[in-house]
Amino acid sequence: MAARNSSTSDRGGADPGRGGVNSAQAREIDRTLFAAPGAAELTRLSAVDTVRARVLLSIEHALLAPGSKLPKTELLAAGLEVSVITARRGLESLVDDGVLVRRRGRGGGTFVADDPPHLNDSAVTAYRADADAIRLLIDQRSLMESAIVAEAALQATPEQCDELDSLIQASADAADWHEHHIPDTRFHRLVAEISGVPEVPTYLACYGGLTKYFVPYPQEQLEEGRDHHRRLVTALRDHDPLAAVEVTRLHVDALRREMFVGLEETDE
Repeated sequence: MAARNSSTSDRGGADPGRGGVNSAQAREIDRTLFAAPGAAELTRLSAVDTVRARVLLSIEHALLAPGSKLPKTELLAAGLEVSVITARRGLESLVDDGVLVRRRGRGGGTFVADDPPHLNDSAVTAYRADADAIRLLIDQRSLMESAIVAEAALQATPEQCDELDSLIQASADAADWHEHHIPDTRFHRLVAEISGVPEVPTYLACYGGLTKYFVPYPQEQLEEGRDHHRRLVTALRDHDPLAAVEVTRLHVDALRREMFVGLEETDE
């Protein structure tokens, strides 16, 4: 098991990865979730380290190209589900390391360096140490999400399906991954709420745990996932739980090749 860091996340009230539950509920969910196979093996990194690891891995796997511009800090923070202060600290540390550069004036901002150094970063090492646990957590999400969408298919109203469609459109209209991640996360949480099953808080904890390991992707590579969501909404409108489960398993299974653990297997 990887060593744990006691500074797990920005916690001031409800945790965005917990679907708005209160702190007492979040502690109970953590106790339950981190006793389960997979999640029990995850490293507890500080929020700043998660910013560093995710940006570095995205650069390493050419998802963020040399010279490319990062979004504004506020948007990046929302996409990575950390505070603006945390995002700023993580980016500043990468500027200090020469991985990112700041440019002033019109057209300025934060950019990937033209020739970023390859760092032997402890946060990235910790992420890689969690690879097997992440795969088990994907299994857990697949099982829980399958049960949730099956029930949601029996409960969904036309108005709720319209709201889900609007979130898919917001994802498609996003300028980049960070902006896409906001409606994408809301989509999954709304489906869970529609289901009404009592296990929703624990599912959202599993979902939130995995999102902390997502790395920014080019927007053009996200269309397959949006197509899965469109097919899921069609299944919900048709009250077809079998079709909903089928597309959900396909959607979650894609994580095995799209998360950094899958990208590194492809690189081998």
